[in-house]
Amino acid sequence: MSTTITADLQSRNWTELPVDVTATILSKVGAIEILTSVQYVCSSWLRICREPSMWRSIDMRNLGDPCDMEYDLEKMCRHAVDLSHGLLLSINIEFFGTDDLLNYIAERAMSYWLYVVDGLCLDIGA
Repeated sequence: MSTTITADLQSRNWTELPVDVTATILSKVGAIEILTSVQYVCSSWLRICREPSMWRSIDMRNLGDPCDMEYDLEKMCRHAVDLSHGLLLSINIEFFGTDDLLNYIAERAMSYWLYVVDGLCLDIGA
């Protein structure tokens, strides 16, 4: 790689990406990571992470033991649902969903949505 190309790559300011490109990239990150760290990287990422469109599909799947988590997944999930402002279309709360949490989600969903709990995929109409 030439010195000029290397210098260009090192001086690129990634916060200057168009908002839609940044939102697409951030949408590939899991909800847990967004809520615990990604949104705090910079003010533009925080703004993007607060957009209801970022929360149309929420994947709260926890691949570890919920008892070993340093986070309260149910509280985080409720916050993510609130961030959707009723635009939630799908949610995965596999391994930690409770009846209370499902009721919370159902009360706030304004459209048809899909959720996954304990490995089962169920369609629910709001």
